[in-house]
Amino acid sequence: MAKREKATRASGPRGATATGRTPTWAAAVRWLAGAAAGAALVAACDAGSDGPGSESARPVEYGMRDSAGVVVVENAKPPDGSRLGWTVSASPVASIGTQEGEGEWQLHRVGDATKLADGRIVVANAGSSQLLVFDAAGTYQAAWGGPGEGPGEFASLGRIARWPGDSIMASDVGHERVTIFFADGSHGRTTKLEGGASATLQRLSGSGAYGHVALDVLPDRTLLTRTGDFHRVDGFWRQEHFYELKSADGTVASLGGHGGPETYTESVEVPEDRMVYLTPIRHPFGKTTEWAVWGDLAALGRTESYEIRGYRSDGTLARIVRRDNVVPPPTATDLDASLRSWIASRPEGSRARYQEVAPNVPMVESFPAFGPVRGDALGYLWVAEFKRPEDDQSPTTWTIFDQEGVALGLVETPAQLDVYEIGADYVLGKTTDDFDAEYVQAWGLERG
Repeated sequence: MAKREKATRASGPRGATATGRTPTWAAAVRWLAGAAAGAALVAACDAGSDGPGSESARPVEYGMRDSAGVVVVENAKPPDGSRLGWTVSASPVASIGTQEGEGEWQLHRVGDATKLADGRIVVANAGSSQLLVFDAAGTYQAAWGGPGEGPGEFASLGRIARWPGDSIMASDVGHERVTIFFADGSHGRTTKLEGGASATLQRLSGSGAYGHVALDVLPDRTLLTRTGDFHRVDGFWRQEHFYELKSADGTVASLGGHGGPETYTESVEVPEDRMVYLTPIRHPFGKTTEWAVWGDLAALGRTESYEIRGYRSDGTLARIVRRDNVVPPPTATDLDASLRSWIASRPEGSRARYQEVAPNVPMVESFPAFGPVRGDALGYLWVAEFKRPEDDQSPTTWTIFDQEGVALGLVETPAQLDVYEIGADYVLGKTTDDFDAEYVQAWGLERG
């Protein structure tokens, strides 16, 4: 492919096995962070405090708390060879999907999956607009929903999540609404996602807002939602996503705009079709914003730097977590390898267009600071290392942060497993084989 020139980003900034105790290096980081913040903490104490020797003036162990009540935690990067005493099973305990077989086993465009309390696995199969239900061993049980306009039907099935009370929340991007299914598959209710202030401003400005999607649900039934600003333009650009928290009583708290995926787009003429196609390629090393539900907080992290912010249900900032990270620049070889691999995964009829556009995708200054972010069932935050092209076949490495935001150590999950959900004793995700057949798999998780 042709040589690329460095481009300015379109917008925004973006060994030994440990025991169950906090590793000594992590404890030292916490102590040092607290000591460094000591003077600031003393200054921030109320005038009525008992002074530096009192409990109220003692530095917070895991970082510092400023006068606005926001906890800031600074972490060193865990040593590369270190591993927390948590291990994923050598093989999946359940695998759903097949290259050939009954329709219920032919997964297509799976976008999410979750487990019910009784062990059943629910798969969001966007290709059929259905929630497919399997038992804990992966045997097909039922299908909920389907394509359509009515209650319990979907135009474009998106994310799903456990709803408090062991029900399922399913997001319909096409209809901009959420549907609740009870554990027996019966339809509970369907609710329209009314646009908040950010969505209204987008539409009034004519900025081309698309969709309003529910991403996940907090323990108090507050929905984490996102709208997007989708400009179909040529060149290197970036979407602007607006995140909101919608409480059960209808209150909306805006978390503001956050940069979405950096994307390069060209218009490609196909004479035999007598058409001009807008051909976007999401930059393989482009910055974006990752999100997760972390305990009772909504976590957002812009991948320009290693910083993740946790918000309460009312939209107030509760915690900022940072970790040391050195991000090297990618090379032209890195970019070519990633683009070739991605083009090979496209439908055969569109590959020629992408091959024409790919040589013009510009270089970015650095890899993202981190990859996907997930919150688990016990309140820990998992932050994946960004995988470079040479690491594609290697296990994914995650930094595990406790409920306070202190880095405990590193854990690995299977290579090429797109992790959807992490329970107390399992990891649930999707993988794809060489024939593009999709599989949803559950892997055992032991926490040493």
